[in-house]
Amino acid sequence: MSCTSKVTVALFALTAPALAAGTGLAADSDSDPDRVAALNKVVRFFSDKIQQDPTDAKAFSERGAARQALCDFDKAIADYDEAIRLDPNNSVAYSGRGNSWYDKGEYDKAHADYDETIRLDPNNGYAYVARGYSWQTKGEIDSAIADYDEAIRLVPKNSEAYAFRGAALDAKGESDKALADFDEAIRLDPKNWRAYIGRANVWDSRGEWDKALADYDEAIRLDPSNPDGHLGRGNAWNATGDFDKAIADYDEAIRLDPKNWRAYIGRGRTWDVKRDFDKALADFDESVRLDPKNSVAYAGRGRAWDGKGEWDKALADFDEAIRLDAKNWEAYIGRGNTWGVKGDFDKALADCDEAVRLDPKNWEAYIGRARAGEAKGEWDEALADYDEAIRLSPNNCEAYIRRGRAFSGNGELDKGIADFDVAIRLDPQNSAPRAWRGMAWGDKGELDKATADFDEAIRLDPQSFAALDCRAWIRATCWNDKFRDGAKAVEDANKAAELTDWKDFAILNTLAAAYAEAGMFDKAMEWQQKAMELAPHAEMQGCRSRLKGYRKEKPYRDEPKK
Repeated sequence: MSCTSKVTVALFALTAPALAAGTGLAADSDSDPDRVAALNKVVRFFSDKIQQDPTDAKAFSERGAARQALCDFDKAIADYDEAIRLDPNNSVAYSGRGNSWYDKGEYDKAHADYDETIRLDPNNGYAYVARGYSWQTKGEIDSAIADYDEAIRLVPKNSEAYAFRGAALDAKGESDKALADFDEAIRLDPKNWRAYIGRANVWDSRGEWDKALADYDEAIRLDPSNPDGHLGRGNAWNATGDFDKAIADYDEAIRLDPKNWRAYIGRGRTWDVKRDFDKALADFDESVRLDPKNSVAYAGRGRAWDGKGEWDKALADFDEAIRLDAKNWEAYIGRGNTWGVKGDFDKALADCDEAVRLDPKNWEAYIGRARAGEAKGEWDEALADYDEAIRLSPNNCEAYIRRGRAFSGNGELDKGIADFDVAIRLDPQNSAPRAWRGMAWGDKGELDKATADFDEAIRLDPQSFAALDCRAWIRATCWNDKFRDGAKAVEDANKAAELTDWKDFAILNTLAAAYAEAGMFDKAMEWQQKAMELAPHAEMQGCRSRLKGYRKEKPYRDEPKK
């Protein structure tokens, strides 16, 4: 069996109390061969009863529950239909049929059956849990919470009701109340893995990764075969920058549920961060195949195309993501970034404005808008947006890096260095702030500090092409003989060029200068000409000047900083 009944786990007692109590089965792992065999035995048992008495409504209802647990939803619904025909007041049959409709994605039909269950049995707390879950799926969070409230009033010790209400409260942004509900769910049932995952999700959203990971660990310990625990923990590892562990958890989630599009999206995002764009695209392709109407999958694939430099394909995917969900702020940010790379900064700003409007508390939206503002030379507006991003996420390393870059780009080098210092304190293993601080030190003329930062950035991340490029430039062009080393400059620049597929103008420009410093002027001219093929118009005069020097076998020299 590879399918998983979405509601059977939580609502099994609602669908068939006799079956749950009489067999001792738990519908938490349809990959368990013993469980599948036992459920098939239950189906045969009630089939025999039905053959003996075709008017036994309860037998049809019980067989329907077993078939639902086996994910044979059409046959389950047929059994519930017959049970209801034989006994129109059979509330258990209505609830069971509602669960099967839910698992088939027929949410309106499911909801109607839950309504009827409650009409027939208004004191059935489990029925309110089921309908609450249906409301939650439909996005009617307040209605869901009202049903969970009633379920808890009727059955105060219902751990699942607290767990589901916690998830609904979290969706409303009421995280403190959500945590209280998850705590109570766990107190009532310390084996409720769903409550641990819910609580972990809250910790995750607050950036309290250690607490999140501890709860995901416990959820996985309680039910190692449930993909949700591995998916959540993968997301947490991703957020903490432990990408190999994230991929391992996504792999396991996919192994447990090969149709889990969320796991493909999570893994795709991780490959994207690791700059393995082909693997990222493969995962996003699969998530789109599994759910062609999933806006998040298209937005993720757009980012991967952007990473590969396939701008038009990126824009097409962002467009589709927005068509499918006009409130997908991630797609607007991604499209805005791509417009920025293509030089259309007005469109970039418009998209980032929309992302901010959609989610005014989203720090990423402000960073996206700030980047577009920087590109237009609107430094004050960009810095204000970076300030807001930091206010919203004060421990966010990326926000400090971005603001530091903006300060440095605006000539405020000391402020830039101060922000890079904070970023390094927040994430000592991150090579990026050291590389950027090295550039700022270089612009201040403090080359010892600059090279020390580039060395450390490369030690932390040997594939940091920015740090390799900057170190190569100093080794190739520095006015001070102490820092020049042609052979090492060529080595650094070649590695940086290889990491960027030989498509980065600035790095090829550095490679040419490195060959010139090494006395290999034929190579210097060759790579300077290749750099000129990629160079923006504003850089062409400098490129021609350097090429002219190489033809005269004259290395390029930077001027000392004043």
